[in-house]
Amino acid sequence: MDPRSSSLRVAVLGAEPWTEEMRRELEERLAIDAVDIYGLSEVMGPGVGNECVETKDGPHIWEDHFYPEIIDSETGEVLPDGAEGELVFTSLTKEAFPVIRYRTRDLTRLLPGTARPTMRRIAKIVGRNDDMIILRGVNLFPTQIEEIVLGIDELSPHFVLELRQAGRMEALTVKIERRADVPTEAGDAGAKLLVRRIKERIGTSVEVALVDPGELPRSEGKLKRLYDLR
Repeated sequence: MDPRSSSLRVAVLGAEPWTEEMRRELEERLAIDAVDIYGLSEVMGPGVGNECVETKDGPHIWEDHFYPEIIDSETGEVLPDGAEGELVFTSLTKEAFPVIRYRTRDLTRLLPGTARPTMRRIAKIVGRNDDMIILRGVNLFPTQIEEIVLGIDELSPHFVLELRQAGRMEALTVKIERRADVPTEAGDAGAKLLVRRIKERIGTSVEVALVDPGELPRSEGKLKRLYDLR
């Protein structure tokens, strides 16, 4: 069937960070509104915060149930609204398993409310501080790679990152599948374009290994992007 002909109108999507490029692709291919939901099993979720379909500008936190803070991951210092850091939650009404200043490891910012002005919202999660790769002095997150990948028609969103030690330096390889309807030659051109765009936009050099559709493992739970082989 044509996905756009289904009765689906709104998708509430969570569990993993996803980019604005992925939102646009989902909305275009399915003719839906896609909104983000945020939660953690330890805090109570999904349901700690949700995006409003009117604005799609980050989940509003239900501040009558959860008290959010942004801290410096290294020092623990509480940062002002608008500053990027690690998201921390204290539960206010949860009885069976309350948490006090629970560190999520998610990196984001606290922003004023928009469609629901009485509640603050969080910006899109840029990554986790334990997922961050420091490659030759440049901070890099898997979501940055995904954002670039989704802008290259020949490549699929199925990719993994392999971090290796190459002598005294570290090397990062992006293993990525070409799209099923794309011939190998066109996929190779897309892979070369990915190398250039990562260099231009992130400021570091990586290797790209193009593989056939279906060759990479599919996640059965939490998505694993990074494989540290050092």
